[in-house]
Amino acid sequence: MTQEINLKMDKLKSKISDLKKKNINEAQTKEWLIKPFFELLGWDFSNPDEIIPEDDDLAGKRCDYNFCINSISKFLVEAKPLNNSLDDNKMIFEKLNYCSNTGIPILIITNGELYRIYYAELRGVGNDKLLDEFCLTDDYDEDLIEKLSKDSFENDALLTYARNISLYTNIKKAIEKLFQSSNKALITQINNIVKENLGHKFGDDEVDEALKQFRLEINTDIEMLQHTDYEVKDNKGKHKKRKSVKEKETETEEKNWTIERQFKEGRWKASYDLYKKLINELNNKGLKFIENPTKFYIGFSSDKSNFCQIHGQKSGMKIWLNLEIKDISEQASLNVRDVSNIGHWGMGNIECVVKNELDFDWLIILIQKAYEK
Repeated sequence: MTQEINLKMDKLKSKISDLKKKNINEAQTKEWLIKPFFELLGWDFSNPDEIIPEDDDLAGKRCDYNFCINSISKFLVEAKPLNNSLDDNKMIFEKLNYCSNTGIPILIITNGELYRIYYAELRGVGNDKLLDEFCLTDDYDEDLIEKLSKDSFENDALLTYARNISLYTNIKKAIEKLFQSSNKALITQINNIVKENLGHKFGDDEVDEALKQFRLEINTDIEMLQHTDYEVKDNKGKHKKRKSVKEKETETEEKNWTIERQFKEGRWKASYDLYKKLINELNNKGLKFIENPTKFYIGFSSDKSNFCQIHGQKSGMKIWLNLEIKDISEQASLNVRDVSNIGHWGMGNIECVVKNELDFDWLIILIQKAYEK
């Protein structure tokens, strides 16, 4: 986002803090917070071909706003009062049904401070379809907010990302299930390739046991996920070929991917210092790994695999660990979030946010667990 937009976002954050004390209603939240937010991102609420308020479906159900590009629906917004927690499962279920009825897969539910992005085609019901979220008064990801801009929706950047997250996640689970299933045909194919390479085969039981240890990693770098061609149906059910988003100086940027860049080249000094302290603590624990900076995170790789990814924030760090929620204790689960079905930049399925060194006590235990796994 530009510096000008960032300054306006800061003013919006201040306004949120002031309005929270006044217990404002839904109409006031829409007028004072939600509309200004989307206007900063290039949307014109005075244009009936762009924003349709109170649009209803065939069943007479309504959403607060229908956002369009060239009169084609792109996403829906359901607004709630500022002090609403957005946790009403019945409401979420009804609004996602509205998405299904209208053929519009992207839904945003917001109270003007917290924005939750749902993708209706994800498996499950209600919050299972949560793709991502951000809070304007917290450390938010600028790139995610940028995806809600009018310019980004002209290229279907968010929809492409959502579709690919769904595709890759489900294929990953299918392959891992295949690995676990003692599939005779798969074992035979692997052993035939092994024989070509080594001149002999392993025992079927040995291959079977080895397969059960495999876990796939998905490179969810957003740039990569957006550069995929796919065929979609528009909201009228017609097929159209959507070309991938234009490549944006990928080669040039790759040369500039550094650890410091994750922390705004030193401008986020407190977060960068916290990162360096974490590295020292991990080294003192005997963990041996390489730091691999990418555009969106720093990956930690051992000789086995990439086991941890760290995304710098203005205050603290967001961390993904290559663990499943079932791998950790109930107590440890209080500090993390299961993002196995949610779009995120890292490869791990457990996400946590670290604000200071006090979080190191439980964090380092989890990082060690991912390292050993």
